[in-house]
Amino acid sequence: MTYDELEALVLDPKGDWALQRALAPLDEKARAKLSAPVQKLYKQLYSSATDKGASDRLKAVLASRKGDKWNYWNAAETRHAMLALFAVGPLSIVKKRQVHVWHEQVPLLDRILRDRRPAWLNEWITHELEADFTHLNFAALREWIRDGVCAKPEVDGYYRMFAGYLMRTGFYRKDEVVPPITTQLLADPDLLADVEGLFRVESIAFNTNAWLTKGAASDYETWTEALLKLSAEGHLDRADLLQWALDGLKRDLKQNQLSGFHGFYKKMGPSEAELRRHQSDYIDLLCHPVGHVVKFAIEMLSEVEKKSALDIDPALRELPLVFSSDGKGNAVAALKLLKRIIARQERHARAALSVVGEALQHAQADVQALALDILGANTAQLASEDLANLRDKEPFVAASNRARFAQLVTTNDQDPADPEAGGTEPGGLVAEATETRFDYHPIASDRLAEPILLPEDKIAPIETAEALIEAVLHTVETVDSPDEVERIIDAISRLANDRPTDFDAKVAPLLHRLKTGRGTTSIVLGTVGVGGALLDLLYTWLTGRHYRTPSEESQYYTLEDGFVPVRAHLHAIAEAIHRGERRPLLSAPTHKGGWIDPLVWVERLIQAHGGASADSMDFRLSLLRLAPDHRREALERAAGLPAPLRGIVDFALGGEARPARSDRSHSAAWITAARCRDPYRDWTEELAPLNLDDALPDGVRPARYVWRSSHKAHQYDKTRWKIPEFTISVTCEGRDEAAERRAGLLRRVTEAFGARTRTDWSELPTAALNRRMDTKRYWSGEMNSPWVAHWLAFVWPQNPTATCMRGVTRLMLRTDDNSSSWTPSHGYFQPLFQHGRPWRETGHLLLCLGLVGKDADAGGLAVDALIDGIDVRLFDPELFASTIARLAEGEWMKLNRLGDTLMQVVQISPLHAKVVSDALQLWLPKLDFGANNAFRLLEVIVEARAITGQALAEEARDVLLTATGNGKFVKVAKLLAEAGHS
Repeated sequence: MTYDELEALVLDPKGDWALQRALAPLDEKARAKLSAPVQKLYKQLYSSATDKGASDRLKAVLASRKGDKWNYWNAAETRHAMLALFAVGPLSIVKKRQVHVWHEQVPLLDRILRDRRPAWLNEWITHELEADFTHLNFAALREWIRDGVCAKPEVDGYYRMFAGYLMRTGFYRKDEVVPPITTQLLADPDLLADVEGLFRVESIAFNTNAWLTKGAASDYETWTEALLKLSAEGHLDRADLLQWALDGLKRDLKQNQLSGFHGFYKKMGPSEAELRRHQSDYIDLLCHPVGHVVKFAIEMLSEVEKKSALDIDPALRELPLVFSSDGKGNAVAALKLLKRIIARQERHARAALSVVGEALQHAQADVQALALDILGANTAQLASEDLANLRDKEPFVAASNRARFAQLVTTNDQDPADPEAGGTEPGGLVAEATETRFDYHPIASDRLAEPILLPEDKIAPIETAEALIEAVLHTVETVDSPDEVERIIDAISRLANDRPTDFDAKVAPLLHRLKTGRGTTSIVLGTVGVGGALLDLLYTWLTGRHYRTPSEESQYYTLEDGFVPVRAHLHAIAEAIHRGERRPLLSAPTHKGGWIDPLVWVERLIQAHGGASADSMDFRLSLLRLAPDHRREALERAAGLPAPLRGIVDFALGGEARPARSDRSHSAAWITAARCRDPYRDWTEELAPLNLDDALPDGVRPARYVWRSSHKAHQYDKTRWKIPEFTISVTCEGRDEAAERRAGLLRRVTEAFGARTRTDWSELPTAALNRRMDTKRYWSGEMNSPWVAHWLAFVWPQNPTATCMRGVTRLMLRTDDNSSSWTPSHGYFQPLFQHGRPWRETGHLLLCLGLVGKDADAGGLAVDALIDGIDVRLFDPELFASTIARLAEGEWMKLNRLGDTLMQVVQISPLHAKVVSDALQLWLPKLDFGANNAFRLLEVIVEARAITGQALAEEARDVLLTATGNGKFVKVAKLLAEAGHS
């Protein structure tokens, strides 16, 4: 067969089976001869681009392709060429990612592979099964195995495919009738040997998600049901199934699969003899990192203990591990098991009490309280040595349990009623002997003129090209802080033409790393957005050629509008250094966090000798970074600056200058100067001479954020859940949107005659920060890099409100998601660690979302921010209470998470305990007492009360007394209200 004949068949839209028949009789030598030209043909068809020497026939086919070329990646002729690769190509080609076969082509592939029987077939099957996604069909694979076409694979992917194929419902292929799993297994008995793999490999066999049974027939079986039936009928050994399930629980698999294993084990209903035989497995599982597996182990050991068959010594050796986890339920279950051992096994009582003592180190006060109950009821069996060991646990005992603990460990010759030993109030709630007094007042929200600069935060500029090269090389690997990026940008602008004779040799490794390095911690972010502008600047400096990569929007990659002015700034620097101009940047920070000392700033303006432009983005960005320190002294030094710069600088620093109509061409600089002077003031009156048409938030008028927390209810089959929703709109303080819409036509007419000038958000960094403040989920974006999210706060350090709100929108998308290196969110919290700058509502909102979210990284930073915020008086209990109450209106908040994080904070000091307790008490009037785990918040107040000795506020006590019902919240509320009044 010639290549020309083969090409004709490939390009024939209806040549599927004709292609197979033509290739069938070829031997390996003939196939090898066709391999290279077929590979070349496939490449041209896949890319829709001809190579030199392409046939007229191929050129005609590709010329007929209209529109986007990528739409033809799966055209008929491309699929034919792909199948031809399997018929004549080597393993290295068919293993490529873009070479795959769709479901409808499987019969054709089956025939081609049977005709050829390639030596690489087993290895290709293994490769496909190990891939994240494959079009390989299990039914075809089983036929190959039975017919001897290939060997049975032993990779995990085979068992995953086995599990999924047999449990399919036929819903997605309407004409398919799927027999029950038992029927399929008995029709191919060799498959029974593969059942063991279901307990060894990650699969969906034991998942209970409702979508897995969508469209199932009336006789549908789950794997659990099928295995129970096959065991009962004697097709599978019962002992093997039970042991496989226990062995599977010891493997490093996903939690839902582990849940399926122990659910299956329980449904098997192990007999007393089987329980006895497996108790060593149960004991081994007590140290499992997954909570529900430990719960299963404790439940099984409890069943063994009820039958008086527990091997106590090994169990007591492992049970202390349960208390090392933060989980409350397992710790309580373990204590109940220990309590039964103490009551029924006198010989082991003292050893069991020693294990109970380990529970005093548990994080939950309730667990400690239960342990104290058990120890207190068995003090007669505690020797002096045991009491000494218990005293070592004192640092871990919660404040609410310390009085009872003190009574327990009191020596026998000391009167337990001694007041110095501590006391308890009704219901077991602790009252400290003395009440600690505090004077806590949060920083006022208008304290913007307070000094912010510290000597230790001063930034040293990069002085030499060699140091600059080293700094960039480091940031290619990891950006420690946006401060380093700012130092690099400033150094490139100042050292533009400072090129040693061996410059090209020195930067060669750096150029290579810029092309190969990339990651969420690297300065190499991509070719679009602010990352693309950074790369353009670096390449322009390194090569001497001007780079300017266009940034295009994508539905898969989000560009941050807040960086649009920064991108313009970076492009301007690149253009300047390409022209051979070197200059210090006005916007280069002098201190960490993006701050500029106004005295240094004015000196830069003076040294520019009139070269500084009031209309440059560098000037505007520098205005927003001016610290409140030294503004008066800087104002005096700025008197000699030329116009119009002098007036804008005077206005920004608090002087008497005001704009005139002649300043309209510099309106962007005047608006930015106004935002520098006071970020939260309405400057409409002062900027009126500019005759601006401005509706931009944080333009002439300050931004106002209107937000609402809600949820959307979902249900599938019997499963119900809530998806958190968060809506936000950004407008201007005092803006009447309805009136503006009515005046829209008149405004356009007056603009046409030049009466007013409309402001442009891309020219105003403050307005750009408030663009597109939505909560849509995107695949990726430049804010996925934590240091970039942190860098956004450097645009306007005096007012991080927009940056905090940007963080709020991202955290809302991941409320119930674990920490992720792909979509990290901890970079948004840095503004909360800026001392002396009030958090205001948006800062408290960001804090709240960090405290209630599942993301451990964000949660840890939120806890640190709260601790630090109380220390430096940034945290406002009243503002927190009102913010968290509004957030809770969405009915999606996990109050157990909030309780856990706040409990960490109250342990720091009496001050922290007092402030957190005050905040929660202020929330109580709006708290939904029936919300899940609401009692966890009361536990925090109990703990805080025990630490501070302070009584409840009368308003909080009155609210708690209104609680009705029999739930845990009501019980704790009543006890707390009664105790808090004393």
